[in-house]
Order: sequence, then C-alpha cells, then structure tokens
Amino acid sequence: MVFFNDTSQVLMCPGSPDIQNYVRNLTSSYAGKSNESSVVATSVFMLVLAAVFFNLNLFSRVTNTSAILNPTVRQILSSALSLFLPVMSYLFSEAKNTGGDDFPVRARLILSWMLLVELIRKNVEAIPTTVAMQKGYAGIIGQANSVSWLGYLVFFNLKGAGRVAVFGILWMLCAAKFVQRAAYTEIGKRSFAYGKNARLLSSYMDQMLAQLRRRRQQQHGASSVVDASAHPLDRLKTCEYLVMGEENLVLKPGPHGYELDLDKVAMEDDGIVTVGKIWQLRHNDKEESPRLRRLCLSFALFKLLRRRFEDLHLPAMTKEETDNCRDLIFEGLCKYDDGASGRPLFQVLKDEISFLSEDRHSVHPVVLASPYFFVINYITFPVVVFALCVMTVVLSGNGNISLAFQSMGTDNYAISSGIFKLTKCLWRNFFRSPAAFFSTVDISITYILFIVVVYEHVWEYLVFVFSNWFMVSLLCTYTAKVRWRQSATYRGCFHRISWIGGKLSHRSRIPFKQLSLLRVTWLSMTLPTAFLPKQAKCSIMERFRSAAYGRDGWPSHLSNGKSVLYSREQFSHLSWFCESESVAEVIITWHIATTLLEMAYPGSVQHKGGTSRLTETDEHRTVAARLSKYCSYLVAFHPELLPDDREGTERVYQDMKAGLKEVLGTWDYYFAPERVRYEKMMTTTNEKLHVNCRDNTMTMVQKGIVLGKVLMDTMDINYGGVWELLADLWVELIVYVAPSSSDEHVQGQEEALVQGGELVTLLWALATHTGVTRPPRGSSVAMPVEDAEDGIRPDV
Repeated sequence: MVFFNDTSQVLMCPGSPDIQNYVRNLTSSYAGKSNESSVVATSVFMLVLAAVFFNLNLFSRVTNTSAILNPTVRQILSSALSLFLPVMSYLFSEAKNTGGDDFPVRARLILSWMLLVELIRKNVEAIPTTVAMQKGYAGIIGQANSVSWLGYLVFFNLKGAGRVAVFGILWMLCAAKFVQRAAYTEIGKRSFAYGKNARLLSSYMDQMLAQLRRRRQQQHGASSVVDASAHPLDRLKTCEYLVMGEENLVLKPGPHGYELDLDKVAMEDDGIVTVGKIWQLRHNDKEESPRLRRLCLSFALFKLLRRRFEDLHLPAMTKEETDNCRDLIFEGLCKYDDGASGRPLFQVLKDEISFLSEDRHSVHPVVLASPYFFVINYITFPVVVFALCVMTVVLSGNGNISLAFQSMGTDNYAISSGIFKLTKCLWRNFFRSPAAFFSTVDISITYILFIVVVYEHVWEYLVFVFSNWFMVSLLCTYTAKVRWRQSATYRGCFHRISWIGGKLSHRSRIPFKQLSLLRVTWLSMTLPTAFLPKQAKCSIMERFRSAAYGRDGWPSHLSNGKSVLYSREQFSHLSWFCESESVAEVIITWHIATTLLEMAYPGSVQHKGGTSRLTETDEHRTVAARLSKYCSYLVAFHPELLPDDREGTERVYQDMKAGLKEVLGTWDYYFAPERVRYEKMMTTTNEKLHVNCRDNTMTMVQKGIVLGKVLMDTMDINYGGVWELLADLWVELIVYVAPSSSDEHVQGQEEALVQGGELVTLLWALATHTGVTRPPRGSSVAMPVEDAEDGIRPDV
C-alpha cells in the first residue's frame, strides 16, 4: 500500500496545504505491510461498533422514554467492550511505534476512540442499587482498571501541552463518569430508601397492620373487619402505604427487622408521604390529575412487590396484608373515579410493572430521582467536572494558562484547521484518493462516537426529568412540604413537567403479542401486537374480584375453563375439552377452535370513514380472539410464565407442532397461507374428527378441530352466545395462569421484566397483592349444574 503516501496524489483543498501532511500522517500505518491487516481490521471493527452504538442509542429510542436497555444487548455489548480495551491498546502501541520521535496522528485517533468508547460503555451497564443486583465489586474494580490504564496512556505517552489538555479532558470525563456510577451503587446499596428498602417495608407492613388492627379493635370492639360500607375515597385517603420518606421512620435495627416510629406517619411536613396523604391533597389542590395520584399508588405497590424479587429470605405476604391490599384495590380504586371500566386498575398495574422493570434493568439513574438528586447530579456535578477539566488544561501547560489554551489549537491540527473544513476536504477527495477514503472513514467513526456520547447525555437528562420516578418524587415533595405548595415557581415547573410527561406516555394501552397457529410465523420479533380491549379489562377485573371475594356469598375459585362451561348448561358437555392436567394443552385446543371460528365468521366490516360499528357480540369476538392468540404466544415463547413446569409446556408445544404437521403435511405446514391451512384442517378426513368423538388418543390439534366444528354447528342457533362463551372462557384462562408463587415462576416473571413486562405479569402482580391463587392440584373446583343438590352450589 505504498500508494497511500504517493505525493503525486495532491488533495484538492485550495488554501489548506497542511491537510496533505495531516492525511499522510493519519494513513502512514497503512504503508507498512507488517501491520496492514490489523490497521484495516481496526477501522472496520470500529465502524461496525460505532454504527451499532449509533443505531442503538438513536433510532431505537426516538419514541421511548424508558430507561431500560435489554440485558441481552447489554451483555453482548459489555462482552465486546471488555475485549475492546486490550485490542485497541495493542494497536495503539503499534501505531505509536511508527511515528519515531513524534507522536503519530493515528495513535492519537485510536486513543480518542478508546476514550469515547469508555464514555459510552457506562451507559450500557445497569445501575445496581441492591446487594442482590450488584454481585460483588468485580465490575467496579474492572472499570477502575480501565480508567487507570487510559489515564496512563494519556499522561505518560502524549507530548505537547495542547494534546495532553484535549485528551486529558476526555479522560477526566471518563473518570468522573466512573466515580458517578460507583457512587450510585454505593449510595443505593446502603440507603434505606433503596438497597435496604425491601426489609424495611416488610417491617413497616407488619407493624402498620398490627397498629391498624388494634385501632379497629378499640373502635369496633373485638371485630377487626373493615367497614364494607366505607366510601371508596375514604379507603384511599386513609391508606398508609408508604410512597416516600420511609427512611425517616427507622429507629434502630431489631432482632426481626427494624424498629420504627410509626407516630411520624401522621405528622405534617415530615417528609413521610403515604398514599392517603396524596389523596387528601386532592381537596386542597384541584389541579392534581387522577393520573398522578394513581402513579403514586403504583409506586407504593411496586415497593411492596419488589420484596418478592429480593434475595433476602423475606417472609411471604401475610393473609392480613393481602386482605388489606385487596380491599384498597377492589373496594377503593376500582369503585372510585370510573373504576368499573377497569382502566384505572390497569393503569396502576402497568405503571407498577414499569417501576419494577426500570428498578431491575435501568441504565440511567431514574431510581434515585428526586429534586435534591437532580440539583446534585445534573447541576452541581457538571460544574465540578468543568472545574476539573479547566484545572487539567492549566496543569498540562505547567500553570501557564494562556499557553495551555493556545496550544490546544496549535498541537491538534483538526482543531486549528477546523474539523468541518477538514471533513469537507476529505469528502471532496473521497473517491479520488485512497488516503482520503480511509481518512474519511476514520474521522467519520470519531464523529459517530462523539455524537453518541453527546446524545447519551442529553437522552439521560430527558429520561430522568420526564420519568415516572421524578414525577412521583416531585409530587411527594409537593405534598410533604407546605412551602413548596405555596411556591408559584415550583408549582409551575411541576405542572409543566407533568403535562409533558403525560403526553409522552400511553399508560392506558396494554400491548401484547399475538400468535396464531394458522399462520406461518415462528419468530417472536415478527409477531403482530394488539392492545387489550376495554371489555377485556372490565371482565378480567370482575373475575379477579369474584375470585377474591366470592360470588353471591359462595367461593369462586379459578379453573382452567370448566367453571365457565358448567355455568352454561347448553355448553356444559364441552367440559371434556378441558379435561387435562396441563393448562398448555387446554390453551392450544381452545386456541385452534377459536382461530377456526375467526376464519369461518369474520367480524364487522369497516364503514365509510374507516370506523366500524361494533356490537356487543363483536366485542366478545375481539376479546376471545386477542386473548386466545396471546395465550398461544405464552405457550410458544414464554412457557416459564405458565403454571405448568417449563419442560412440560415445551413438550406440549412440540407435540402440537407434530400434530399440526400430521394434519397439514410438511409443505403446507411450512409454506401454506392462513386460508389454505384453514381449509386443509376443516376438510381433513379422519374417523376421529367428528363432533361426537371423545377419544382420549386424539392429539391437541385434532381436539381443536373437533371443538371448532362443534362450535360452528352451534353458531347458526346461538351466534352471540358462542362468542360470549369464548370471551368468558379466555378471560378465565388468562386469570387462571396469572397467579404463581414458586421460585421458578417468580424468576420467569423477573425475566419478562426485560421487555417491560407481559400482560400476564400485570395480572400476576394483581394476584400477588390481592391473595388470589389457583386451587391445589387435583381439587374439584367445579361441578355440573345438575349435580348441585342439597344446597351445594356449583363453583362458577
């Protein structure tokens, strides 16, 4: 590659004769055949890495204000970056040795890449705030070694005050970022508000409920039952679940948790904020929206639920705690402020899971959000870092301030000539000169990395300011401090941030994936997404309520669909299709039948203007279709979230695919469109595939086809009744799979938090708070209506 230094190829840059020498120095490493491949590989690797960072940090987050970065992505990037420093250090050493007495341009370029990537690296690592999340000090020590090594390369290899100043500023930013992240971890781990919060909340709930029980006994004699006639708003206004400030309650550690001063909870202007204080504020400040009050309730519930994921061997929620929380949710929240629609409940659950997800996987310090932290982290800390950078520049010039700042331009050609002027020259010669081509690539890499660094810091600021965490902290400060409520400046900032945050979010929408077994789609990323219908929200809420309180004075245990069928005498004979110990088999059987009905009986057609007039039957059809496809998606891609053992569910799914291939044939199984697959399934001739067959040797696919034909025969007689049945059955199934308490299933729910949580994760949280569980295996939870005699009511 000697043509790289061919002086006959003059760059076409009038008025800039020094650019020729700069480009020659930048590409001098290409002239040596000994390191030709390593230099080219370095540029290619950095170009790919920079493009990945650029895409990850810009295009994937334009419409997302979340602080979460997928742990899989974080793991891949962290692994790649762990190899980056030693490899680039070797190439830096090679490039440095080609320059003789002068420090070569390419070595400086590689060093700038190393510093910029180190700045980006901090934003692909989650911020652990608990001992369980931190996993020791290995990560902190590794980062300290990386920062120290970069400092050695900058201050013991570079020559010239200007070069040391520029690269010293970059290193100072890396060191400051490292100290900042280490402080997040240590402060969070030792704080009662974060690292020790789970054990503190357990102690508080035990003591608070005991105090509440004594208070009720004094008021109502021996009875400790909550007054059922209490107004829903009164339940919310008297709720003592902690939102913020619980660290102020701690007196000292005790033998079984912490000793707390509960008398402070009722005090004004003490920094301790409860759900009740937030709701009491409503009458004094009409401007507070219901969304913010629900957000604080979500935060309080999140703190209670977080204990389930902490590896502290904490006791499970007691029945008294779940009973209290059940009354708050169903008799308070769900009966207040249009609660009958289910929308407020699902908004609270969605925000709660969002808090939990960001608590486990956040790469930005939203968990520590508060007005005080905002001032320290985003105002005071940058000022301190700026002062340190100025001091670094001064020290690089041995105390001569004017010389230090002047040499920053004279010792760095890209700064003195103008980075945009240099880039314009290189692009003009991009296809004319090989040297200009590779120089353009190398400088473009630096551009991209610099843009990503700037974007990351701006994005972190925006995510922090408009995060739910900051909103809760602002509202709690507003509630706890009277002087802040009287401050027009604070009120104005608070309401504007709240308004913008509300516009950036869609809290009422619950998205979930859709998988139809009649479609040739087997990759999760290619599946369509739908939103939970309003009717489904209401039906799910009512089913949870009946499971928690019973129905008409009778227990209403969850079932795998049998109770829905037994409650309708016309369809009770279909309970045979629920006769399986595996809920995955029941889901697949009913999903196939539901999907066949969708194909045979399309819904309402679109009218002019793009709107459709949905009848009640159409709404039932929508609920049944969407929940059916979501449950099949759980079987295929999230078996760990279902009640059955994971391996058992995976075996059921494999059996389903084998049965589907047997019915469709190999070609149609892999390539046939949805309509062809439907027709093939409906026209398959088999002695088992008739409506009166009850053969236990049938496969799940065959059962689904038979069930679909049975329901089609009923469609002509009772079209609306069939879709209503299916809607109720799928609501029953989705509620049935939600509760789980085993460590395996809780771990599965934690893994689902990576993507912000599944719909079943929201329902699992609701079941955990309200104490709704599935009946023990083998117990009879339903019976035919005709067998209900002698006052024994069927469990429906």
